[in-house]
Amino acid sequence: MHLELDDYRDELLRAAPALAATLDASFHEAARTMSAAGLKDWLDGARGLIGLGKGPALLETYLDEMPLVARECGEAVIRDAVHAVMNLASLVSGEVLTLVFATLPTAARRLGDAELLRAYLALLHRLAARAPRGLRPMLGVLDELLGKLTLSGLRRWVDFGAEAYRRDLPRQASYFGLQTEDSRAVLQRERRGTLFVDSQRRLVFYLRAFWGRDFFLRPAAADHAGWRPFVEARALHLPDAADDLAGGSGIDLYRAMAAHMAAHLVYTSAPQSAEALAPAQRFCVGFFEDARVEWCAASRFPGMRRLWRGFIERPEGARPEHPTVELLERTALALLDPGAHSGDAAVDAIVERFHAAVPDRAGDGGLSFDLGLALFELLAQRRERRIAGLDLVADVAQRREHAVRAGLSEHVDTVVLHQHLEERRVEAADDLTVELGDLGREHRVVLGQRVGAFGLEVRLAQPHQRVKERGLHQRGHQRVAHAAEQRVIGPDRQHVLAGGLEPLAVLEAGARVRDGPPATRRHVLVADGGQR
Repeated sequence: MHLELDDYRDELLRAAPALAATLDASFHEAARTMSAAGLKDWLDGARGLIGLGKGPALLETYLDEMPLVARECGEAVIRDAVHAVMNLASLVSGEVLTLVFATLPTAARRLGDAELLRAYLALLHRLAARAPRGLRPMLGVLDELLGKLTLSGLRRWVDFGAEAYRRDLPRQASYFGLQTEDSRAVLQRERRGTLFVDSQRRLVFYLRAFWGRDFFLRPAAADHAGWRPFVEARALHLPDAADDLAGGSGIDLYRAMAAHMAAHLVYTSAPQSAEALAPAQRFCVGFFEDARVEWCAASRFPGMRRLWRGFIERPEGARPEHPTVELLERTALALLDPGAHSGDAAVDAIVERFHAAVPDRAGDGGLSFDLGLALFELLAQRRERRIAGLDLVADVAQRREHAVRAGLSEHVDTVVLHQHLEERRVEAADDLTVELGDLGREHRVVLGQRVGAFGLEVRLAQPHQRVKERGLHQRGHQRVAHAAEQRVIGPDRQHVLAGGLEPLAVLEAGARVRDGPPATRRHVLVADGGQR
């Protein structure tokens, strides 16, 4: 693509005559780092900004600063930046728009990623819509803010100020200019340990020293639970900040993550298809694939084993939420260190198979596939045995439970046992799925729960007592009780229920047995104020 500056010159000079002295130099400087397509986007963006009518300073600042932004985050962000400023034009003045472009290279340098920069531009629009007087002072201290906060932390800092000073305009400007105590306090609260942007160059040199090649490192907003580092288009995407852990400092955690991800790129010759695998199976295969690439790296650089081990071992006294998580952590340590053991004989046997085979199959991803499925089958069989044991106990209580459901309420303990068994069965069925990263109980539908259509009240009653309602028509002293069939009383009124009331024996969820002898009879009565 051939691009001529003369196609844009006259239009640009009419909008900003001061460009006559610098336009050629700016164009040649931009052409050194930008492609022809990028140059076209840059000049087309300048032509679009002319139509805003916000003054020549906006156009001059854009032409000067935008090539620096493209150098940091790529040419694709040029159009995004122009569109973002055009959207802001109806909310703020031309001076603020000029300040946005003037500070955009700082944001690009501190964020270091096109997606994060796009999210930053969206945050500016959000602030301008909620607290427009806070945008100018915030841009004045942007370097300090991004030097201490991640983009997620900056978003929370902005949201606090916009909500707290929504109607207090003077205090709003002071907050966003870091001139108030609460502004500094929120800033301190949102600070993270080690920022990626401050560690990126050191991490690149760190990996180059091991493998003699460059790796592309990119930050990502790790602002939600369950976020994990990932490799995409052979670029290592790491969190935008890392906190200190018991195993080491934030920079050590960055080194451990970067070395592990780089080992995947170095020691994986071809990707394996996992389309036919369930999520839990993919987890187990990936579990052994992580161990394989770490074994390859540690066999060449033994110090890496010490680095990774520090983050696998739990601090003394710390316990995981589920015992199988602890088993997997001990297994990961045993795979990394041949001298360690998981404490589970069957799992240790699989670990021994790994250490016996990996020297000859270090570059074979099929080893991870085979052993991962073996671990999955082991855990799945244990889960099935637990569920089978619960079913056996449930069958024993089945007859007594039917008696309770039929209205023979003297066996309340059977209801408690049944409820306990149902809860245990759901927990057992979820064990393997939750442990291996699949959906947990909060994301799935559990069938079999009983929902009453009436307000129910738990109360002691004799088995021969019947339920009566005031809602039925009365004649004189007569009060009519419910029968199995619905009846018409008098020619002028008819009372029909939606369905027959089956005597149910129900315990309230979460009810606890109090001190004293247990109740032996319970009956559910309709809690509508009728006679009981």
